[in-house]
Amino acid sequence: MDLDTDVAVIGGGVAGLTAAWRLAASGKQVTLFEARSRLGGRVQTAAPAPLAGRPWVDLGPAWFWPHQRAIRSVVDLMGLSVVEQYREGLAMYDAGHGDAPDAFDASMQSSPAYRLDGGIASLVDALAAGMQAAARQAAVPPVSVRLHAAVQSLAQHPDGVVVRGHGFRCTANRVVMAVPPRVVARDVSWTPPLPDSVREILADTVTWMGHAMKCVVSYEAPFWRTAGRSGYAVSWRGPLREIHDACTPAGASHVAAYALMGFASPRTTHAAIAFRNATMDERRAAVIAQLERLFGVGARDVVDYADYDWSRDVHSSGVRDDQPAAEHPVYGHAIFEGRFDLPSWNDRVVWAGAETTAIGGGYLEGAVASGLRAAATIASVRSTP
Repeated sequence: MDLDTDVAVIGGGVAGLTAAWRLAASGKQVTLFEARSRLGGRVQTAAPAPLAGRPWVDLGPAWFWPHQRAIRSVVDLMGLSVVEQYREGLAMYDAGHGDAPDAFDASMQSSPAYRLDGGIASLVDALAAGMQAAARQAAVPPVSVRLHAAVQSLAQHPDGVVVRGHGFRCTANRVVMAVPPRVVARDVSWTPPLPDSVREILADTVTWMGHAMKCVVSYEAPFWRTAGRSGYAVSWRGPLREIHDACTPAGASHVAAYALMGFASPRTTHAAIAFRNATMDERRAAVIAQLERLFGVGARDVVDYADYDWSRDVHSSGVRDDQPAAEHPVYGHAIFEGRFDLPSWNDRVVWAGAETTAIGGGYLEGAVASGLRAAATIASVRSTP
């Protein structure tokens, strides 16, 4: 399949969708390539299961904060409903020494976090619809979305860049690369090749939370709230290291639902590796036992359980991403801003993605901010070489 387009957006996560939306609004013809069978990238929201009562729970990123202006502006523009993270009541701390967990007040230890009613997938859906509406308004062809379309190579061409994958070839004036840098370093070949120094930078750029595994347990009622608990807990005994309230309020398309969400301990101990390698039923039993230890016997009355190990998602995580970073990385290297010597690639490829910007690097904020930046960069130059 041979395609021609103004801009090829590689990656259909929040960054790629944001870029495609703004590029369509600026009058560019856009083709978007996504390796998965769905849009959203690292956003994965489990929809309510009929009769099972599963809430809208985010198995990928879930939060943003008041100071993060890029995502808040897009959320407001899209008319999405915001839910403040529940913080009332006591938190729990398990030191892992066999003693009973301690309760403490953590309600004022950090700024309030926000989630989206319906999960972060509601932002993905809004961006996907928004880019098509923008194309119609700008009188350009609809954004062409190609799923199951992993890009394998980029090659410079007199007419721009040739983007290739299994079963397709696309010539684009410019490219937005909105795939985690480590995945790009591992999976995409470049002609002419990138300098070794650039490949090293890509390979050294940590995919934030690439090591994460999220587990969500759903209930018919928020029993922890009734007992004066916030749902927040820190445990050094495991299998979950950090736990949060993940309740969903009633909305126009769903009823209220109640859940606890936790991050599994990183792959740094035998017990943590064994948990991730266990069967779904074994993981479910271990998580419920931990929640009972922390919050009481109400944890036994489970409606549903879901989990996802991002360290095993080849479209998100690269080599070494199964190990957590010692601290939040410093993101926004100069190569992603187009200020580093990438021979002639600087004129052709614009980077996007949460790890490519210092503005909210690693977070949803970074994904949105980088998508806006990429679109603005391309819109400011001529569409022909």
